[in-house]
Parts: sequence; C-alpha cells; structure tokens
Amino acid sequence: MLKSQARRRIATKAAIAGVAGTGVLFIGLPQMSAIGATPVTYSCTGGSGATGNISVDVVAARPTPTPSEPVDVTVSVGTAPTPLTVGAQAVPAGEYVWVEGQVAVTPMAGNPITAQTPTATSSISVSPTATPSATLPLPLTGGVVTVTPTATGTVGVAAQKVVVKVGPTGANGSPSPTISFTCTAPPAATPARLSLVVKTASAYTDPYNTPTPTPTPTPTPTRATPTPRQTHTVFETVTHSPRNPQQVTKKPVAGAATGGGGDAGPDGRTFVLVGTSLVAAAGVGGLFLRRRRPQHN
Repeated sequence: MLKSQARRRIATKAAIAGVAGTGVLFIGLPQMSAIGATPVTYSCTGGSGATGNISVDVVAARPTPTPSEPVDVTVSVGTAPTPLTVGAQAVPAGEYVWVEGQVAVTPMAGNPITAQTPTATSSISVSPTATPSATLPLPLTGGVVTVTPTATGTVGVAAQKVVVKVGPTGANGSPSPTISFTCTAPPAATPARLSLVVKTASAYTDPYNTPTPTPTPTPTPTRATPTPRQTHTVFETVTHSPRNPQQVTKKPVAGAATGGGGDAGPDGRTFVLVGTSLVAAAGVGGLFLRRRRPQHN
C-alpha cells in the first residue's frame, strides 16, 4: 500500500515538471525568434493583376568596418503574410524572376562617404510553370552591393524600393520582363536599413614578432697597475753555543744503536724456548700417567 502511494506521488511530480518545462519552452521560442534584425514588409503594385507583399531586409557582412575597407551589403527578400502572386498571366518554366533592390547610401555622422544609390540585383529561374494566381518564386539569396567608406563616422544604408521583374532574358542576357511591379515600404513604416559605424583600426602587436631589445654591454673595469713596494734588507747574526755537558747520553755496549737496547733484559727467544720445553714436558707426563692407569676387570 505504501509503495503504491509513493509511486503515485512520484508520477504526479514528474507530470507537473513536464508541463512546466513545456510551458517555458513555448514561452521562450518567440523571444529567441525576435533576436536580430526585423524585416520590413513592402507593398507591391504592378500590371497584370499582380498583387501581394514581400519581406525586405538589409544585412551587412561587417557592421563596423574601417576606412577604405569594402563592405558587402545584401538586400534580401522573402515571402510576406500576403504572398506575391503572378496575377492572371502564367509564367512558363525557364523564365526568370529578377529582384532589383535600389539602395540609398548616405553619410549620417561625419563625412565617411559620398551619397550614392547603387542597385543590388539577384535572380531565380522559374521551375515548374507558375500558373495564374500562383505564388511568385523569389531568389533564395539577395542582391549584393559594395560600400567603401573613406573616413570614420556613420554610414546609413537603406532599401528605398525593390523592383520585381518576371520574363525571359534578352539576346545579351539582360532581363526582358513581361511582368513588372514596384515594392515600397508603407508611408508610416521605416524602410529596411542599417547603420555602418566606421572605426579606426586599432594597432595590433604581433606577440610572436616582437623585437628583442639589445642589452647594453656593461663596461669592464680597468685594473690599475700596482706601484711596487720598497724592500728592506735585514741582516741577522747567529751565534753557535757549545753543547751542555749534562745533556751527553751514555752509549750502550753490545746493543742496538737505538740508545736503550743494552739495558732491555733477556732476549725474547729465551722465553719462546722455555715455553716450548714446558709444553713438551707436559705432553710426555700425560702419556706416562696414561700407561700406569690401573685396569679394572
């Protein structure tokens, strides 16, 4: 009974934890998708009954360039909540869709660049055939323009309008559109844009190519030649005195020339001879006593 209740409590806690985790996940998804630039919806108008909107975004490969550094700026387009349709006219397979983004480049702070209006162009082939009222395919990659500031400051890059053209290519490969319409930001909306902050490049020191300072040699001290000292000659007179009569020693007779061998007593060989005789006598006496030992029957 107790095991059953414990299992029920564990299952209940696990279910609550799973529901809470799911809620956090779904709440966090909109916040994650909002990170980064927000595209702007442009309204499109044109002939042949083409209607709809596109999503326009301006992205720079390097938002903080340095003077004289080229920066690629991409004008990308995508499908908006109301897709762009081809209208009543069908688009055969093999024709192209061109997207031309007209960009306005203006200095915003300082004088880092001259005002200009380059065009970012991209295209895509239509495959399969776009039937009437079908959604118009758009290029997966946007058109690119290159912006090169000449000094520090801030450069504004904005997509003024986007022109979408549909049709075959001409003899020289240029567009020969049969459908064309222009897309612009609504009056109350700000066009898609970005700011390039041009900064001076910071000095970089290569840690592996740092010159090693040359040490200053230490001067070697010069040793001065010593002045020779003045010498003094001393004369000493040595007088030889006669030997004291009391220090004369008596020379031993028939002894070694050591000064004391004659008074040293008997020679050591005498002691060796006496000891050998005693050992021999003791041995003979022992043999004699052994022969006279009485025998018991």
